[in-house]
Amino acid sequence: MILLDTYTKLLEVFIAVISISGNALGHWPELGFESGDSFLSVNHCGYQKLLTRSLTRSREYGRVDYQLICMVGGKGRFLFGGETTEVTDGQIVLYTPGQPQHYSYHAGDATEAYWIHFTGYAAREYLEQSGLLASSVHSVGAVDEIAAVFKKLIRELSMNKPLSGQMAAAHLLELLSLLGRKLRHPDMKRQEDPYSDIHRIMETMHEKYNEPLAIADLAKQCSLSLFRFIHKFKDVTGTNPVKYLTGIRISEAKKLLSESSLTVKEIAAIVGYENPLYFSRVFRNVVGMPPSMYKKQAK
Repeated sequence: MILLDTYTKLLEVFIAVISISGNALGHWPELGFESGDSFLSVNHCGYQKLLTRSLTRSREYGRVDYQLICMVGGKGRFLFGGETTEVTDGQIVLYTPGQPQHYSYHAGDATEAYWIHFTGYAAREYLEQSGLLASSVHSVGAVDEIAAVFKKLIRELSMNKPLSGQMAAAHLLELLSLLGRKLRHPDMKRQEDPYSDIHRIMETMHEKYNEPLAIADLAKQCSLSLFRFIHKFKDVTGTNPVKYLTGIRISEAKKLLSESSLTVKEIAAIVGYENPLYFSRVFRNVVGMPPSMYKKQAK
């Protein structure tokens, strides 16, 4: 069975640009959307990677909402007060409502950037608390954690689950707090995450848990020996890679068993087990009962 990743429903891949976005409004107002009734609200959020085509934005009177851009690769050129500022990997740009926006990404620079538009009567207060209003451009150092929050935001806006607006607002607050922490503690900007390779593998496991993932191959992706990879993975998660991946699969299986009418065989295939009997044995070892009984009790 071939599965489409739920988290990339809005993935649009072009020869020139890779663009992934989540939209809370259902449409795209070029000048933004302002809400004085919402505490904190995300309008749009996305990711762009320039391949062969350059991109230019020019909004003489800006937008009515806030816009934050985080560079995670390459560079962009931003015009502030008549002067061009080059913004590179590890830096962010904040545009406030009504602030002119003139910036460009050149395809040859291999630009990668996350962006978000947001509004709400508490937005300015949180930006002030985070120290983000002190300048239009800030250096925040390593962006792995920041990118992870952006991915959660895009995922939430793409899936359209109940209370997705509230969840997106919570992730936005997490993003602003994380940025504020990096700005208030400069030493955090300089420190690279010693476990960034493991965090990337964990993310891969969550996104591709239904695919055959060989632990030896994951170790190679980290340029580690199998023994060192397992040891380092356990330092981060408290368990070994096999048990961690099994936990993800069984957790997803429990959701499907309780929320869907799919058969145990179908669910086994969905969460990455070709052999339904083996799936049932693993499920029983982890949960304490066979999947058929769990499904019956959940109804």
